[in-house]
Amino acid sequence: MLSCEVILSKSALEHNISLYRKLTSETTKFTAVVKSNAYGHGLLEMAGLALSAGADLLGVNSLEEAETLRAKFPQATILIMGSIPNLSLRKHKLADSNFWVMVSRLEEMEELSTLSPAPKIHLKLETGMSRLGLDMIQIEQIADEIKNRKLKLSGLATHFASTEDFTEHSFSMKQLQKFLEGVKVFQERGFADLILHCASSASAMLFPEARLDLIRVGISMYGLWPSLETKLSLSMMGKDIGTLKPVLTWKTKIQHIQELPTGAFIGYGSTFKTTYPTKLAVIPVGYYEGLDRKLSNTGYMLVHGERARILGRICMNMTMIEITHIPDAKLGDEVIILGSSGHEVVTADDHANWTNTINYEVVTRILDQFPRTITH
Repeated sequence: MLSCEVILSKSALEHNISLYRKLTSETTKFTAVVKSNAYGHGLLEMAGLALSAGADLLGVNSLEEAETLRAKFPQATILIMGSIPNLSLRKHKLADSNFWVMVSRLEEMEELSTLSPAPKIHLKLETGMSRLGLDMIQIEQIADEIKNRKLKLSGLATHFASTEDFTEHSFSMKQLQKFLEGVKVFQERGFADLILHCASSASAMLFPEARLDLIRVGISMYGLWPSLETKLSLSMMGKDIGTLKPVLTWKTKIQHIQELPTGAFIGYGSTFKTTYPTKLAVIPVGYYEGLDRKLSNTGYMLVHGERARILGRICMNMTMIEITHIPDAKLGDEVIILGSSGHEVVTADDHANWTNTINYEVVTRILDQFPRTITH
């Protein structure tokens, strides 16, 4: 039996998508970004929920993710956003008009343009992220070459580098201006009806001018804020888009209970020593299952609506939590790792704050072998 499960709220997802629908025009397409096992939520489960909630596209990182989705959702439009290694050897797998493929180089366009049916090719422009994308210095030359060689082009895209990290957004605005200048270069050469997109979760919230023809929403679709700075930026702008609702609950059960005397050491390295008679619950979840080891002696879980502190080092497959103050706790009782119990809640942001990381990492590291159960 698997040691824990992940519960997904259909209503929370629908609520989060509806917040973005209120921000955008009816013609703006919504891409539900489900890459990396849907940020730990479950690729197929979240893709199905997103499509049923009205998402226009599914966004993935890799060809492998796209193939998995295609087998389950044969009619879905899928945006592949990451680079595809060994494209020349694998391009036949992309012969699908409902695959939209983001590319960064002319060579990739050449490979994909030979396919029949051809995928929709979206050229990514490098505007300040210094990651993927066509160098803007070459843009006029590349645009001329694409036109002269009659290569297929369906869209232009870019990605903001620092929207989530600041409340001052001049760099993002410079990126947007560069992108629009690049768009103009193509439009001047007769490229019409291109699908333009650059906004992900935070920028789609903050910048109406960046929503364009399509938005790519990842972390906030799952009910998690891109950053505290995004919240502050909205407040400083006098905007209120509504409350995000976390989609995911991660839970397990008490596997064992220990009664310890004063002066007992707990776990590897004996990093915790009791100062009073202590009751411990052992749960079958550790760093292999996706629980950050830096939560050792720092984090909390929930039992019977009470916070239970993690004591000692988190093990590969087990963690010890204190239940001295929860006298009714017994074997088999539910333990909430992420989610709510009674009036208490432990969030992905709590885990991120306790371990000096971001909520994205907290949820994406949850082991994909656990069942994902959908509730309403």
